[in-house]
Amino acid sequence: MRSKEIIGKEVVSVKEGKKLGRLRSAVIDGVNQRVVGFIVDDEEWFLETKIILFYSIRGMEDELVTIDDSSSVICVKHMDKIQPYLRENIQLINMRIISATGKFIGKIEDFIFNNQTGKIETYIVEGKDIVIDWKDVVSLSREMLIVKGELLNGDIRSNIAELNEVTLNSLFEKRQEKFLLGKYLIRDIRDEEGNLIVSTGELVDETLIKKIRSLGKFTELLMSVEEEEG
Repeated sequence: MRSKEIIGKEVVSVKEGKKLGRLRSAVIDGVNQRVVGFIVDDEEWFLETKIILFYSIRGMEDELVTIDDSSSVICVKHMDKIQPYLRENIQLINMRIISATGKFIGKIEDFIFNNQTGKIETYIVEGKDIVIDWKDVVSLSREMLIVKGELLNGDIRSNIAELNEVTLNSLFEKRQEKFLLGKYLIRDIRDEEGNLIVSTGELVDETLIKKIRSLGKFTELLMSVEEEEG
């Protein structure tokens, strides 16, 4: 999903049937190139900053962003783990892209992230038919995105029209199982009553994926495996 497709959408609590505000901006983990949450503007935004963690989002593919209930919208002051990302304040849109050899490539027009895991997959360069894969990034900070120097040879060039021939949802679906297979769980997954479904350390295979899908816990599975190397 492109970031510009979700920013500004209304957030709705499924259990309460309430509108809880709109997404203002993404919170970025620069080290792992991942969306970890979104800042939410509500009627009391001027009193304190509120956020939704990525794994709390139930759906984001249509007109609204849905979460289970209003408890998923949390005041930042109560979330120590998210505060370092907010202090870093990485704003990707319009960020400068520099090669490791020091050449200016352009600015980020938008970025595409996996709507199941939050992993940033590609960066779209403003005004050019260029996309940059996350694997070609050397570093990402508040100031700039630095990419491999050898990419200047033209390896990063890609026709944006070709990228759009396949819907992003279809692309993500194909990548999800590849992302999961062969990875180990880093936390337990339980059902709504607290009963254990799969345990920490279990290897993800096709049987486990099928089981988790049937129980409606696929998103939680995606957030519960070891980090992809890169």
